[in-house]
Amino acid sequence: MHERSVLFAIYPGFELLDLSGPMSVFSAANSLSKRTLYHQQCVSVEGGLVTAESGLTIMSNPCGDSNVSPRTTLLVVGAQAKPLQQAMANKILTGWLASESGNCERYGSVCSGAFLLQAANLLRGMTVTTHWAGCESLSQLGKDINVLNDALYHVDGCCWTSAGVTTGIDMALEILRRDHGEKLMKDVAKNLVVYAHRPGKQSQFSQLLDLGGKQDDDFAGLINWLKTQLRRPVRVSEMAAYLPMSERSFQRRFTARHRISPARYFERMRMEFARDYLLTQFSVDQAARELGYRSVPAFRTAFQKHFGISPSVCRQIR
Repeated sequence: MHERSVLFAIYPGFELLDLSGPMSVFSAANSLSKRTLYHQQCVSVEGGLVTAESGLTIMSNPCGDSNVSPRTTLLVVGAQAKPLQQAMANKILTGWLASESGNCERYGSVCSGAFLLQAANLLRGMTVTTHWAGCESLSQLGKDINVLNDALYHVDGCCWTSAGVTTGIDMALEILRRDHGEKLMKDVAKNLVVYAHRPGKQSQFSQLLDLGGKQDDDFAGLINWLKTQLRRPVRVSEMAAYLPMSERSFQRRFTARHRISPARYFERMRMEFARDYLLTQFSVDQAARELGYRSVPAFRTAFQKHFGISPSVCRQIR
């Protein structure tokens, strides 16, 4: 079997974890299988040493000299706003991404690297994800892009995108599973001491609890009140009455402000508190009772639906 290649596109100020996480997955696959399944290489516009945001320098080859084939995976790493914007404005880098995307087996991004794919016009008509803090901005840049704000990673054809920095590991594990099977993927996850396989549809943790919590938010008081009502289902009519507002006006304004319906917001709030309970000291039964579920099976079903993993598996991550 011919080896595959993985090219990581980097640039000054890139996020080192976006690179080291996925790279460790493919490196471990080589080590555990005792053969070269993946040949990895960093590429940049000019080649040579490239300094990450952390201050560490990584050796790279010029992207123009890279050999992209139908067995190549091309991944773009992310960065903070300033270096990311500079990279997006680099026509050599975005032009290379655009020209080589059609020659590789798959292309994608880790975290905010999705903005570089967008700058290279590679996300048109695609369903993608990125770090939750950048979802709205990415949607505004590309009106024809469907941006998921509740996924760890997403696959749309040959385009792979992931959310925050550690989700690059989840995405790399899924690539490995599709290339070489479940067993090797699980062996690599065990070797790296990470959760064996978080499904891509799993929600990005902790993205809702701070929404509306700022003093300049019209709904701050309501959201703080909802945090005290987790033991019972709160109807939208109750939320509207708390403000007070008409139910119709409240539904419209809340959804416009937070880009999620009030009912869905409260459901996610309860689930994220459940996750926090399970990651601390609560048993599954205790978490279910704390959130007012009439039965543990109902709680398990709701948790599995929201996070893509069972409450028991969540507790094992502690």
